[in-house]
Amino acid sequence: MSVSDPSPSVLIADAVARLSAAGVESPRADADWLLAHALRVDRGRLLLVDDVPPRAAAEFEQMLRRREAREPLQHVIGRVAFGLPDGAAVDLRVGPGVFIPRPETELLLQWAVSTAPADAVVADFCSGSGALAIGLAAACTDLRVLAVERSAAALTWLRRNIAAQPLPIAQRIVVLAADVTDPDGMRRALAEQAEPLGWPVDEPLDLVVANPPYVPTMQDGVPTRVSPEVRADPAEAVFAGPDGMAVIVPMLDAVRGLGRSGTALGVEHDDATGTAVAAALEAAGFTGITARSDLAGAPRLHTAVQG
Repeated sequence: MSVSDPSPSVLIADAVARLSAAGVESPRADADWLLAHALRVDRGRLLLVDDVPPRAAAEFEQMLRRREAREPLQHVIGRVAFGLPDGAAVDLRVGPGVFIPRPETELLLQWAVSTAPADAVVADFCSGSGALAIGLAAACTDLRVLAVERSAAALTWLRRNIAAQPLPIAQRIVVLAADVTDPDGMRRALAEQAEPLGWPVDEPLDLVVANPPYVPTMQDGVPTRVSPEVRADPAEAVFAGPDGMAVIVPMLDAVRGLGRSGTALGVEHDDATGTAVAAALEAAGFTGITARSDLAGAPRLHTAVQG
């Protein structure tokens, strides 16, 4: 090893100290991800690396400075892994303009995979990067998925991620540029965009998953404060009015309009709005309403069945 080729342990130790000082929640994990990306190796193989070439060290330093400034790790490395129920993961490209998928949403995917009937017709409302839509198509080889998204910027990332999947996965996903709070607009969009691609517009949905904007803009009478990393997400993909319900409530009309009696629904929500979500589901005629907690034990998901 030359003076210009430091060891990974030296670079990691320095990075952890700098990221900790910057207020990053997971400094060691982030440092590992950044160095692995600079070296073009899997994170688990860092222990096998003896020294870091100058090119990789320089790239690592550039990325480290971006992360120190609290740019999301996923933006810095340009991708995020979204876990599948079998332990595998789909690799998604992300960047400015699209919501970064969170590990908590993997719970919704697990529920959907265990719930979807054979040959199901499924919709992913507020699809964003396509994490749920692609995850469902990857985990269940016999279902068709409608990925619904209204943001032009997010649609670009969504289409890019679908196109990057193997053909057997990509060909079972249809993208719909539409607003899930506008049922009539969704029906028009289905006829104009999805039907020409072979989507069965007259066939009701068997299952709907939704990770909509749900963070309240106000908490205890003051504007909600979020981390710099969350502020990097599009505000329209994060916040949903003062009570966090501005998308979920009208979205239920779209679910009912495109579903049928027995259609299953899973919706992620803020940990403070579980009671409101359950009440909205009941008011909309859903039954079997069940609250589910995320890995941290926080109420994060409600599932229900259309009556």
